[in-house]
Amino acid sequence: MTLGGVIVLLSIGAAFVAPHWPYSEQVLVPAIQEAFKTKVTIQSFHRHYFPHPGCDAEGVSLTFPQNAQGERTVVAVQRIAITGRYSDLLFNPQHFAHVRLDRLYVRIPPRSARNPYSAPGTEGESDVAKVSIGSVTAHDAVLEFANESHRDPLKFEIHKLRVESIAAGRPMFYQVDMRISEPPGELQSQGGFGPWLSGDVGNIPLHGTVTLKDASLDKYHAIRGIVQSQEHFNGTLDQIYIEGEASVANFELKTAHHPVAVSTQFQVVVNGLRGEAQLKTVTATVRRTVAYAHGSVDKNPLRDRRETSVDFSVQHGRAEDILWLFDDNPKPAMLGACNFTGHVRAPQFGPGFLESLEFQGRFEVRDGHFQPGTQSKTNELSVRAQGKKLKDPHDAPDAPVQSLASDVTMQHAIATFPNLFFEIPNARARMHGTYNFLHHQVDLHGDLWTQATISQETSGFKAALLKPFDPLFQRKHAGARIPVLMDGPINNPHFGTEIVSKK
Repeated sequence: MTLGGVIVLLSIGAAFVAPHWPYSEQVLVPAIQEAFKTKVTIQSFHRHYFPHPGCDAEGVSLTFPQNAQGERTVVAVQRIAITGRYSDLLFNPQHFAHVRLDRLYVRIPPRSARNPYSAPGTEGESDVAKVSIGSVTAHDAVLEFANESHRDPLKFEIHKLRVESIAAGRPMFYQVDMRISEPPGELQSQGGFGPWLSGDVGNIPLHGTVTLKDASLDKYHAIRGIVQSQEHFNGTLDQIYIEGEASVANFELKTAHHPVAVSTQFQVVVNGLRGEAQLKTVTATVRRTVAYAHGSVDKNPLRDRRETSVDFSVQHGRAEDILWLFDDNPKPAMLGACNFTGHVRAPQFGPGFLESLEFQGRFEVRDGHFQPGTQSKTNELSVRAQGKKLKDPHDAPDAPVQSLASDVTMQHAIATFPNLFFEIPNARARMHGTYNFLHHQVDLHGDLWTQATISQETSGFKAALLKPFDPLFQRKHAGARIPVLMDGPINNPHFGTEIVSKK
């Protein structure tokens, strides 16, 4: 074929393709405006033909209409590069092989200020619905969700995003590497999304895996630690089933300053549209203690925040593991085997976390021991409750706490014990009172039952003075019932008798 013939064929091809050339500003701008119902402006636009057809658009912005509150969604892109194939111009002219977005920025207003959204396809099929894209990549993108209270927005810094197979009625596949702000850390995820279903965004299916690395809890007022987690998910956007595990090697409450290793395994159902979750099963391990829990994370519309509500149980745990989390003393106040059941409500994780925490439940500690200062007093009490004399209190044999049990409620960082039962060899007590978690002060009052009479529990002149009072404190068969109190700092409390007047 002569050179003239080639030129003629190329001219004929160009005459056929020119009216349908998809990589032109005159075609792309109206298509984007129709797809997103917005105004599009471009600072500069360039076509390219070799080695592949395509175009570059720089300084792209999408201007959405304002709503009643004056809010608008903001979308800006430093550069959009679209690349196609010549074969598609002939056989699939509405297909783009690849779209690259550089420095994409999207800001979405608060939920209450968003315009009603119409999913593609809800108003009849258009030319846009016929467009397909082989893949889209984004680099250095930022996605921000403004919140109702005008605090710092929820921000996702997307290092790299790749989405493949974008077409109406077909699922998309994605890979993303980004930094999140709640909690701040690096997240990697891959999976599938779609196909897009007409009318109901919540029914869009999705599946995939998520890995969270080095997510810091330090920004929160009450807690500290670095989270690592891995999970997989599937379901629909309004009902996502998630299974996974997470660990914090150095979790601590900032009021206690005692880092501990915490690991969890969980099964959760999340509503991705509302940001709420049902905690189906959660198993948490704190040192040697395992807790089983279920509950929910729901939004409180009156307080404009999410609240966590959990029922939990601990069987064959360790009292020191739980106390270590809350107490800022060098050592936990008590050691021993424990069972613990209850319901906890955490209205917030910011300032005032401990004061806002609410709890009600029941605990029991067996074969327990206090720290040496308190335990020596317990040992002495056990000996004297048997009517024996001690020259030196430190000579008293070890008296383990056979049982320590009570119902308990907690509000404003104060635990209330309405029916605390305490038993050691030769003595038992039933008391009521409080424990302040902020100041670590105990204040308990009640009755102590002993094997010996009150005068037998003392010696010398004091025993002679108390002898006439034995009938007032005698039990039916033997020993005494004595009004007692326990108050002061939990690691070195004061034990004493309490005179109760009879009316």
